[in-house]
Amino acid sequence: MRKTVAVHFACNDPDNGNFAGKAGMAAVSVGGELMDLELDFMGGVKFTEIDGAIRIHRQTFKVSGTTHWCGNWCWNAYTLPRQEYRRLVRTLAQNGWRCTGGLVRWSDAYDALAPKAVAA
Repeated sequence: MRKTVAVHFACNDPDNGNFAGKAGMAAVSVGGELMDLELDFMGGVKFTEIDGAIRIHRQTFKVSGTTHWCGNWCWNAYTLPRQEYRRLVRTLAQNGWRCTGGLVRWSDAYDALAPKAVAA
């Protein structure tokens, strides 16, 4: 089993590739497959890079590596220890991020993390 997982965030300005400080799309690399997550592809929420960590939804997550302009200049990749990755994925699911593409078994597991709607 891998000890780390790569998570890519669309956190750079599409006009110049500079870090924008917001993220609304992510992709999780699972066994060579990318699972797509979206909150708001037109903007997103506050996203911060800290030395050795990232911060989103008022939570800080340790990273063991960062690759800027991963794929194209809009995306950065962050390598997280497996425990931090699990906490990040739960945080994204609980804050309204939706799985919009990828393997069904992973998507089903992700969707199970989201809060259930309460009947009125």
